[in-house]
Amino acid sequence: MSGIFTYHNFSLQDTPSLKGQIAVVTGGQAGIGKEITTQLLLHGIEKVIIVSRSENKFNTAYEEWRGRNGIDLGERDDRVIFVKCDLGDIEDVYAAAQQIKKLTEYIHILVCNAGLGIQPITPLNTYGIDPIFTTNCIGHQILTTLLLPLLKRATSTSPTGTARIVVSSSSLHQLCRTLNLSHLTRPTRKWPAIYDSVWRYARSKLGNILFTKELSRRLLEDEDPASKMVYVNSYFPGNVVTQQWQGWSEHLGSWIGACIRWLGKRFGQSVEEAAATAVYLAASPEVSEMDSRGQYYVPIAKVKEPTRLGRDEVLGRQLWDWIDDRVARTLGENWQSGK
Repeated sequence: MSGIFTYHNFSLQDTPSLKGQIAVVTGGQAGIGKEITTQLLLHGIEKVIIVSRSENKFNTAYEEWRGRNGIDLGERDDRVIFVKCDLGDIEDVYAAAQQIKKLTEYIHILVCNAGLGIQPITPLNTYGIDPIFTTNCIGHQILTTLLLPLLKRATSTSPTGTARIVVSSSSLHQLCRTLNLSHLTRPTRKWPAIYDSVWRYARSKLGNILFTKELSRRLLEDEDPASKMVYVNSYFPGNVVTQQWQGWSEHLGSWIGACIRWLGKRFGQSVEEAAATAVYLAASPEVSEMDSRGQYYVPIAKVKEPTRLGRDEVLGRQLWDWIDDRVARTLGENWQSGK
């Protein structure tokens, strides 16, 4: 099935060989992330490191990969490695990054896919920050920052001479029309509750776009030539019914939630279509040939302008610095060095 609002600028069959490359995929054991991992394996990736909270879900996915035609994966094959991590826990993310550094010297592809979806209101976490924003934005900024040296190093071993960072966002970022950083440490209390949850999710997806653009700017301005060979882009996978869609039932009741999921399956994208843009940004030579940096894509492989707020460079810098400061309160002032 193809979503009714789907461009077709890339096919998974056109994915180049990924032989010799190493990837890290957050949430690569479930939903769209599992399909991204599947495609990486089908196209010859040397190693995929899955960053996830649930080892049980990883083990289930692992058995599915082993049974998939075209994937040569033995029992306990170190071609796929699990690293336990809760992206909403700052210290946990730091520890996961250190573990990854022990597993590999290079990372050619980093896919920031994991995240919390639309869910009932929860209190601020132990850091005094909205937990959806902490998981979806702060956790990925920490992980990416600490793994950047491995991505830069990989540019000298990649067939294209590049490394790729792919950040999952959403079309719902359009619902967030203001972003007051001081409000990230306050309960939002918007009414009704479903709107509050959707808005908080939208705010985090706007944060993903701002992070992508600011990281891309910093890489281009870095004096290290390898930094300029790291391409970072964000994308909207599409309307794909995954486990996260259960949140609609929690808010609106099982019957209405089921109707929303039915509509998503009927008119949304398939999981393969959802993964295709991520694979395109991770592997296609077109990304570097077109010098695509800090862009926002919709399915499949179509550049689209985000909202005005999503293009606000000043806000992007302010958000980056705000996250840096909040992380430093837990990990110390020089946390970016990873020491």
